[in-house]
Amino acid sequence: MSAVLNTNTASLWAAKNLLGAQNRLAASVERLSSGLRINRARDDAAGLGVANSLTAQINGANQGMRNLNDAISMVQTAEGAIAAASEMGQRILMLATQGANGTLGQSERTAIQDEMKQLLVSINSISGRTKFSGNALLDEDFDAATGATKYSMQISNTASDKIDLKQQAFFNIGGTAEGDDAATFDNEETGTGLADSVLGDTDGEGGVTEDDVSLFDAVEADALNGASASAATSAFQVVQRAANLYVVELGKQRSLLGAYQNQMEYTLANITELSSNLSSARSRVIDTDYASETAALTRGQILQQAATAMLAQANQMPNVILTLLK
Repeated sequence: MSAVLNTNTASLWAAKNLLGAQNRLAASVERLSSGLRINRARDDAAGLGVANSLTAQINGANQGMRNLNDAISMVQTAEGAIAAASEMGQRILMLATQGANGTLGQSERTAIQDEMKQLLVSINSISGRTKFSGNALLDEDFDAATGATKYSMQISNTASDKIDLKQQAFFNIGGTAEGDDAATFDNEETGTGLADSVLGDTDGEGGVTEDDVSLFDAVEADALNGASASAATSAFQVVQRAANLYVVELGKQRSLLGAYQNQMEYTLANITELSSNLSSARSRVIDTDYASETAALTRGQILQQAATAMLAQANQMPNVILTLLK
């Protein structure tokens, strides 16, 4: 190397190496202090893209888990209401069976009919009060409802990834009150619920005929407490058939809600596992490996000290020119 004064090449190289050592040391300090290997795009542009994609999936899965938990609570609310109505339907069936016994008198049959009416009023109240987040859960028309989706549960950040809850699971289990009298129901004009739809039959053969009556109509029949024991027995048998079919329909609806709940619980377990695995994958991309980064920090500190010492030595090297000038 030539002995020159204007350009200290050794000093320039030492300064360059010192700057590089300081930059690497600063990067190590940043990674160790933040816990992230990628703090800005220049740290790892490709890795940042992968991490952002994984983050979107993780956030979608985590929100999907909360959505599913809310949906399970909603289904449990509806199923609990139907379970209560089913118990009252069973009670009506038992009372109808008791009333069909010809040994009862008119006063006893009247008492039975009064209790059945009040049970139907309670069923109708259950249907009206069962709500979740302000949404009526049991308000679908039993006669006209189709297989259309009533609620759609979003599971992830993919629009097509969802669970659809059909209208059949949310039938109106009660009826529509006529006028201001909550104990009177008119099936022909306002009937939309399960209990005031066509359920029973009067032909004694279990077939659907033009003589079919609803559970409300059957319970409202005047013949239930009439003077004729034989007519009352026949009327109570109509209630029996209607109540039995009502309980069966409630069972179908409750089973569908149970199937939805099982589906969502299994899906929730899968989404939870997915979120955990995706989080682990993102961690391997974006998080700081403290064992490796601590070693890099130590190396950077040593290189910084060495580069500083060498820069000081390089700055003294032009002094040799003075000896040539003596």
